[in-house]
Amino acid sequence: MSKYFNFKTLVSFTALIIAGCAALFSVTGIGTLFAGAAVSAMVMASALELGKLVGISFLYRYWTEVPKALKAYLSVASVVLIIITSAGIYGYLSSAYAKVAADPLKMNAEVQILNSQAQTIDEEIKRKTQRLDQIISLRGQQENRIDDLIAKSTTGSNTTIRNAQNQLTELTRTANTLQQEINKASAQRDSLRAKSLTTDVAITTNSDIGTFVYISRAIGVPLDTVVKWFILVIVLVFDPLSICLVLAYNFLVKREEKEISIPAEIKVEREETPVWTVYGDATGQTTKTESSTDTPPPDIPVEAQNDDYFKNHRLFKGT
Repeated sequence: MSKYFNFKTLVSFTALIIAGCAALFSVTGIGTLFAGAAVSAMVMASALELGKLVGISFLYRYWTEVPKALKAYLSVASVVLIIITSAGIYGYLSSAYAKVAADPLKMNAEVQILNSQAQTIDEEIKRKTQRLDQIISLRGQQENRIDDLIAKSTTGSNTTIRNAQNQLTELTRTANTLQQEINKASAQRDSLRAKSLTTDVAITTNSDIGTFVYISRAIGVPLDTVVKWFILVIVLVFDPLSICLVLAYNFLVKREEKEISIPAEIKVEREETPVWTVYGDATGQTTKTESSTDTPPPDIPVEAQNDDYFKNHRLFKGT
């Protein structure tokens, strides 16, 4: 009995702890939701939590005796209160996550902005690089043209050659300008990427939500989605588990009360009367009596009440 009682105590203690935590989180969440009257809302939520546990225990103990209307109302009210408690827990955990994740989320937004800026600059660098390649190609063609003009010229200083040289100079100046712009843009892009990488490392190594960040990146799901589903899983098992443990405790108490209520049976030792077989009849009747002596049936004559009589008349006393 001591082991049984200890297990019942363990179940009741566990149910009390889980139900208390669920009530605390739910009451706090409801108080946060109704910040204008936080104290009143928390008192109301506490009373409802207590009423839920008592109502469920009452239904379990007296299910067959409770009127149908009361049974239906308490059942619906209990389910609604479980939903309210779960919603309060979800609000509490979501609020806690929002407070902790405010800075990392801000940093994550900065990372996205930096990456977007770096991508824009990278596209600009690609365009300028393509333009630079075209200018270099044109400059090469212009140089070949000038060489041909010089080879064909007799004086080496005609107007066509000078114009070609001016164009070549302009192309060279444009190519140098583009190269400088590309170098500057590349340095700016590298700086943005370095800053983005540093910020990203700071988010990953954050001690508060670093695990969630790792999980979200491992499965390719946004951080908020991962946290949302994690909170939902906690909510789905939190209050229902406390209710199940409360029902388990009531089951153990009811079982113990049932065992105690059964009176101890008074056992009377009764001896089995002999089985009398008459003239080979194998069917005998066994009766119980509180007497310790064997008494022959009243219809047997007095002279038959001895062993010799049974031997002489083919009667024998069986065991």
